[in-house]
Amino acid sequence: MLIEAENGKRGSNFVESQITKDAMPFWIALKDRVTKDGIHLKPYVVHRLLRENFDIKISESAIRKYLIELEKGNA
Repeated sequence: MLIEAENGKRGSNFVESQITKDAMPFWIALKDRVTKDGIHLKPYVVHRLLRENFDIKISESAIRKYLIELEKGNA
């Protein structure tokens, strides 16, 4: 909550702060696929997988923005 109070519900800090310990292996693999392998992921699929498998509720638009920044190397 302190991170949200400092930065609001924006940016990579918010998205990453919502990832649980259970979802962390998936999240690390996802980031590696984007940054190291240069693979473009579909935000709506990432959104659905996080919601269905880990009960993580992050908006699709937040995930889209995060992935775009990750592809640029800014996240």
